Amino acid sequence: MKLENKKALVTGGSRGIGKSIARECAGRGMDLLLVAKREEGLNAAAREIKADFKVNVHFFAVDLRDPDGPRRVWDWCQAEGYRVNILVNNAGVAGTFAFQKSIPEYSDERILVNVRALVLLSRYFLSELKSHPRAYILNIGSLSAYFPIAYKSVYSSSKAFVLNFSRALKQELKGSSVSITVINPNGIRTNVDTHARIESHSKLSTRLFIQDSAEIARIAVNSMLRGRLVVVPGLLNRFLVVLSRIMPRGMRDRLAARIFGSELLEK
Repeated sequence: MKLENKKALVTGGSRGIGKSIARECAGRGMDLLLVAKREEGLNAAAREIKADFKVNVHFFAVDLRDPDGPRRVWDWCQAEGYRVNILVNNAGVAGTFAFQKSIPEYSDERILVNVRALVLLSRYFLSELKSHPRAYILNIGSLSAYFPIAYKSVYSSSKAFVLNFSRALKQELKGSSVSITVINPNGIRTNVDTHARIESHSKLSTRLFIQDSAEIARIAVNSMLRGRLVVVPGLLNRFLVVLSRIMPRGMRDRLAARIFGSELLEK
């Protein structure tokens, strides 16, 4: 589907799946508004996407951990007259760490970015989105939303929040022009830290379950445009979701702890 004369706002849009989603939207003719923490990465991503797809790309560097971070994104769009048709809440912070050994700021960062920023950006832009004949919110979740995962206790819980928030907001927006989609992929190689955690697992599980960010972006944008609410890409990953529902909870939680304990950098 071509989407010329529309603007997609992508948080965490300078690298990883955010950049892949930005490229997917640009390939469909959409102009882009990229938001991320570092201006250098944004500038490089904007130049690359402009050169490859000949679309307009604007960017804004902001730390979404800051109390006024989400509001500053909204104010920037208002000041520049950018009318957003698609909001992609992609920015997120992952990681694996024993909760008791973590500093409070470790958990706070995941709450501020994965939960607070996503909620506030959705709220700030909702009226603008509803003013269009057709508009979309695409939330990037995780397969971990379906599992209480030891050593990822805050992260997996934050993604369960994203899933439930998306479901609830979908009901509130029935009959409006705004469609909600949440995609819950398994591991994706997006940066050095993520790559190291992925490689800590067995080579077989890595080959079977780890996914390519460009393919996830294509599935995410297609699903969004089709109005799908919850998307779990990959047949084996959908099987894991079913398994999580029928397996005894204690067994499921112990298995997850054993699997993700291998990611701990500090044993």
